[in-house]
Amino acid sequence: MRRLGLANRLTLTLVLVVVAFQAISVLGLMALQQQDQDEWRLPVPVRIAAAAAALDRTPSARRDDLLVALNGDATRFFITDGVPAGYRQRGGALPVLLRSYGAALEGRDVRLLVPEERRRFRPRFQGRRTAVYAISVALEDGQRLVVAPGLGQRRRGVAMAALVFNLLVGLAAAVLVWRTVQRATRDLQVIADASDRFAVDLGAPPMDETGHAEARRVASAFNRMRARIQALMGERMRMLAAAAHDLKTLMTRLRLRVALIEDADQRARADRDVALMATLIEDVLLVARGEERPAVLVPVDVEELLTDLVSERAALGQAVSLGRVEAGRVQGDVVALRRIVENLVENAVVYGGSAEVSFQRDDDRWRLAVVDQGPGLTAAFADRAFEPFARGEASRSRATGGSGLGLSIARSLAQQMGADIRLETTPGGGVTALLLFRIG
Repeated sequence: MRRLGLANRLTLTLVLVVVAFQAISVLGLMALQQQDQDEWRLPVPVRIAAAAAALDRTPSARRDDLLVALNGDATRFFITDGVPAGYRQRGGALPVLLRSYGAALEGRDVRLLVPEERRRFRPRFQGRRTAVYAISVALEDGQRLVVAPGLGQRRRGVAMAALVFNLLVGLAAAVLVWRTVQRATRDLQVIADASDRFAVDLGAPPMDETGHAEARRVASAFNRMRARIQALMGERMRMLAAAAHDLKTLMTRLRLRVALIEDADQRARADRDVALMATLIEDVLLVARGEERPAVLVPVDVEELLTDLVSERAALGQAVSLGRVEAGRVQGDVVALRRIVENLVENAVVYGGSAEVSFQRDDDRWRLAVVDQGPGLTAAFADRAFEPFARGEASRSRATGGSGLGLSIARSLAQQMGADIRLETTPGGGVTALLLFRIG
């Protein structure tokens, strides 16, 4: 049930409660009526004829006792001088239904009575409609015997009407709750979408503070948090830019001093250390800028890009080869995409000794793979491979690895392009780095 949305969960809960309540009501009503017939029917003609004959033979003072004996929960017998209150005589020809009563009553005047005002609400779920008519039979003294539904039958009709009314009210309440919760969750979805946009692009516009009161408060809090994060990111970038400027000035001085070293071997080592420091600074700045600045996406010819990159690496004497490459274009930033592939190839060469690059379509996405046959990933490192400064081995030597920012930079740049990057174990040993692009 947790997979359903909030609106669907609340609506389903209310519907289940209403259904359970109605089921209990129906069971209770059935228990009260289990001895009764499904609907009221007129007594058989012989019974009415016998009742009329008995009343004719009974003195007026004793007729009340006989009527008490005749009456029951379903049928009521009473004597009146004309048409009883609440009823009216139905005109027209005598219905076929009552011809047998006229024959059984030996020519007595038989009339059909109906309520003066028909009930506006009547349960329709039964196959036949509950009877509401009555029979009026003439007696010898001019009075009339009326046979009508009893109070029990009337109470059952009211109970069924109340049952249907409760059902309709429950359904109306369910629809109202569904609409209300749907509107509330729509505001939550807007907040979630704005959060996703801000996670991808720190320069995304603020959220509209609209909707119900709670949603407006959440949107206002989100905008305050957004402004605070942007301020912190700007402050961090200014700090990094200032530090980078000062470090570059110091490195320029170091290069001048290194040039004065007489020992050629020591001078070469110092030059290499200064170059590594400069590369590390550029990597850190690239990570910071990548989180702040969105990528500019254009169609990129991946086949051409990979061919150039592999040729350059092969010219440097690295064991980098081109596997299966299908012609295709992806939406990406040319500079960022090249930097991602270079970082992945660099890791494969450093840790695995070789790299094979391929690009092909896989169902509904493009799959760029960099495969090596090295030692593979350890379980401890696999979970934090994309964290900044995370490395597969503990040392910080450039001979055994980089600064630990290559995969972090690759992931940051990939996310800006809407791509996904992951590491898998190569069959037979090694690591396969995958860069996945959605098609369309």
